[in-house]
Amino acid sequence: MNKLKLTVLLLIMGSSIHTFAQLTTTTDTTKRPHVKEVFVNVGAQYISNLTYAGRRDESSVPLLLPSVTLVSKHGFFLSAIGYFDLNGSKSGAEGLSVTPGYVFGFDSKKYYGGNVSATKFFITGSSPIILSSFDATIDAQLYANPDNIIKFTVGGSYRFDKNDRHDIINTAELSKEIFAYKTGATKLNGLKFTPTATLYAGTQSFYQTYYTESQVTRSVETPQKQTPINILFPNQPKQTIITQTVTQENQKEVRRYQLLAFSGSMPVTYVMNKVQFIFTPYLIKPFNQVDYVSNSSKNGLYFLFSMGASVTF
Repeated sequence: MNKLKLTVLLLIMGSSIHTFAQLTTTTDTTKRPHVKEVFVNVGAQYISNLTYAGRRDESSVPLLLPSVTLVSKHGFFLSAIGYFDLNGSKSGAEGLSVTPGYVFGFDSKKYYGGNVSATKFFITGSSPIILSSFDATIDAQLYANPDNIIKFTVGGSYRFDKNDRHDIINTAELSKEIFAYKTGATKLNGLKFTPTATLYAGTQSFYQTYYTESQVTRSVETPQKQTPINILFPNQPKQTIITQTVTQENQKEVRRYQLLAFSGSMPVTYVMNKVQFIFTPYLIKPFNQVDYVSNSSKNGLYFLFSMGASVTF
């Protein structure tokens, strides 16, 4: 996954932010440069298995995500993403999300900066994708890329789900843009690779089994033997009261902040004027992940990829 949040959301946002960094100019009749006020980025992404913070649903399916993003020259943006299930005969629309936000920089070369955003989800509750339980998220990032050597990004996401539960997700990421070649007058076109390593931590819920012991009194039938006393006094008690220790298995829901996953990815981006193509393979290693059916750990390495294209007007 790239940066924080959802894989594909950040890919699309990254495309928009990249577009913002490439503000093109036109010339009016007085030969003075004119900067466009608003840029429009339209794109589509295919992702083989949508994940969130290194987590995925076993029932998750491939998705197509068309998007439209408006970016102002002042750094404000508004993005809308659709979610289309590509599950063969069961394919169909699952919903959409809307994200307003703001991209900012602390210096003219954009070596230091960040972004803040909020996302509202409108996804069918019965959807097989992992986002179906989400109601909204609030997200923020800060990055440092001194002299464009290596970029370090930290982020946080506060998640609201449809059951009124809240989760916190944090990320730490290292990435490096490597251009295979550059073209164009501004040298912003061309082919580049961005090896990226991301660490995820956050809260998650699981069920913990524990045992309790209690003292219980109970009566036990006492076999009656034929004795002279029983014959003379036939109404002798036939039960004995005893105290017994009973062990009971219980489960409780536990919410704990812990390491969630490590992700390695390699976005491959080709920019040709207003058009951008991107392909990203991911290897993800989850940690502390529990299979709720068997209540056992399932932390195996898995692979996924995304690919897409966008055009900026």
